[in-house]
Parts: sequence; C-alpha cells; structure tokens
Amino acid sequence: MRPVSFFVAAGAFLLTALAAAPAHAQLSEGGGPVSYSANNLEYFDSEHRLVLVGDVDIVQNDARLRADRITLYFSGSSGAPSSGGTAQQGLGSGDIERMIAEGEVYYIRPSQDARGDRAVYDVSQDSVTFTGNVIVMSDENVIRGNTLVLNIGNRRTVIRPNAGERVRGVFVPSEGNQPNPGNRR
Repeated sequence: MRPVSFFVAAGAFLLTALAAAPAHAQLSEGGGPVSYSANNLEYFDSEHRLVLVGDVDIVQNDARLRADRITLYFSGSSGAPSSGGTAQQGLGSGDIERMIAEGEVYYIRPSQDARGDRAVYDVSQDSVTFTGNVIVMSDENVIRGNTLVLNIGNRRTVIRPNAGERVRGVFVPSEGNQPNPGNRR
C-alpha cells in the first residue's frame, strides 16, 4: 500500500465522518452507497460475516478506507422480506454492526488522514479504536501514538502512547495567526 498517513487535532474529522446514528455504519458524513474492491472475498452466511482480503479499498463519497484485510459483521436483521415474509439472508444483508480493518490501515478524507495497524469500528459502542503506530494528519499537523480511541457520541478522543513512551505531535499555526515580527518587544 502507498505510504499515506491515517487525524485532526486528535480526531475531530473522524468524529464527523463516522458520526452516524447508532446502527448505521458510515465512512463519510454524507452516507450513501459504499463500494469496495479486494483481491478476494469470502462470505460466511451463518455468521453474517464478510471478509475482504488483499489490497482492500472501501469508498463512500469522499471517504476511503484501505487495509490489507477488512472484516464486516452484519446484524442480519434488516434484510428485505422475502415472499414468505421472513428476512432474506445473504451476502452483506443487514446493517453493519462491527468492522475490523487489519494490516496497513488508512482512513483518508480530502484534507485529513489517519493510519494504524488495526482499526475496530463498533456501532453498538459508538466508538472507533485504532492501534499500533497510529499517525493522524491534517494539513501539516501530525499526532503520533500507539492507541487512538474515539467515543463518537460524547465526542471524546484519547491518544495513548506505548508503555514508557509519550504521545508526540506537531501543530503548525496558520500564517494569519503568526505574530508580526515588528511588534515584538
């Protein structure tokens, strides 16, 4: 995968990107159809589990999720009724309950990116957790840590370092906020 970084001053963009009503997973704040491509696909009907492997690319509007492997778990409860009145089962039926991205994970938006070794989006907990070499970028601002936890509903973001390390970051102020060198005392 290309070396793109996968968060704004600690995750504000992902809060808006994934701020969907509970029970509806979204990558883009605008929602809409989700398209995907992968080298391989395997669906486990009895488990309502879809596994995409190999250069996985999921796109929804202006948001993109890329990883080596992405597993989607469906509720199986919202499939369209069949002629017999029961919900149809099948490939990707129902709402997404949980999504696990593994390998080199990248979440890309027009001006913000986040990267980690693994990301878990749990709709019922209304949270996203990135682990392993987390890097968040917005314009020139960068934050690094080992774990990023976004509690979407209460708009709380936590970045934790590895044991014995510290969270690191760089913030670049906009040029309009720079002090005028002639006014220094």
